[in-house]
Order: sequence, then C-alpha cells, then structure tokens
Amino acid sequence: MSQTGSRIYDAILEPLLRRWKSKLAAWIAEEPAGLSIDICCGTGMQCRLLAKHTAVIGIDLDFDMVKFAQLRAPHIPFVCADAAHLPFKAQSFQNTIISLALHDKPERLRRVMIQEAKQSLRSSGRLWLLDFERPTSIRTKIGYSLIYVIELMAGREHFSNGREFVKSGGLKSFLQRHNLTPENLYQSRWGSSTIAGTSRNSFL
Repeated sequence: MSQTGSRIYDAILEPLLRRWKSKLAAWIAEEPAGLSIDICCGTGMQCRLLAKHTAVIGIDLDFDMVKFAQLRAPHIPFVCADAAHLPFKAQSFQNTIISLALHDKPERLRRVMIQEAKQSLRSSGRLWLLDFERPTSIRTKIGYSLIYVIELMAGREHFSNGREFVKSGGLKSFLQRHNLTPENLYQSRWGSSTIAGTSRNSFL
C-alpha cells in the first residue's frame, strides 16, 4: 500500500476500529508487565494504544504501512517482517496480538501465524485475537454491513479470504478449530466481532 493509501486507511478505517482496539489495550494493561508484539500492525493504531500501558513492537509486511506507523509514533519500534516467519527468539513476548489480521489471509497462513504467535510467547504470556464473526441475526447483519463494504474495497483476495473466514464461523469457530480456549471473551455490541485472550499454558 502506498503512503497515500496508508493515510486514507488511518484516517477512515482506524477511527471505526478504535473502540475495539481500545478495549483490547485496556485488557492488556491489566496483565503482568512485559514486552508486547502486534502482528500485522498496519498503520500502528493498536501499538499506539498499547504504548500508553506497556512496551510494544509492531510488525507488518507492508513497508509503506511500517513507514507510516513509524512517522505517527517515532517512540515505538516498527519492523517490516513476515508474520509467518517472526524475526525474534522464541518466548520473547508477554503479549502477542493479532488484531483484525487473520480473516484476510488464507487458512493455511492463519495456521502458520498462530503457530508463530504461540512460539513467540513467554511461558506466562497471553495470545490476544480480535476479528470478525459470522452474522447470526438481523442485528449482527446490520453490524456487519459496513464491514462488508470496507472489505469489498480492500481488494479481491482480501475480500475472498474474509468472506471464507466469516462463512466458516468467524473467530469463535477459528478458536475451536485450533484448540484455543479463550479465558477472556468480549463480543462487540452488534455481534460482528470478538476479542479473545488465551494463556500460553492453555494451548501447550
């Protein structure tokens, strides 16, 4: 994505996502102190919220996104890196976050990302996931309608993967498929997204 695209993304989409990401940051603030990593950090909104409470590193494969994130928050380290091959030692982080970055990937890559995320955590660490759910009522369908439009604008592959993720049951179904038992669970007001937190010990 170009620098212009990054600015548009940050100006239009991030305000819509801020409430969810703020909730996630607030939960992490209550966790034991330690370094956090935001995988697929985009323009760095989640990192900026987390940095108010804890040390954090952001990574993203899109170099323009990383450059924009660094300009917005020079005090936070941002790294251009692949979520499927994290450039850090195992058990480096107290909190590992994947925020709205599973649904747009193919299932095989989601599986690899989760494995990398698990390996990145300390023994006392926690994995935090935020992503979309399958609409199951009129209310959730209304809540998902705006998301649908945004996803459609993101590109064919992104949209196709996102539709597959939602049709297969969304984040809650993904958790079940990968034997992840959430200890923290928060569903958005309209039921279109979920935040889940699980300790490393729960999936060893």
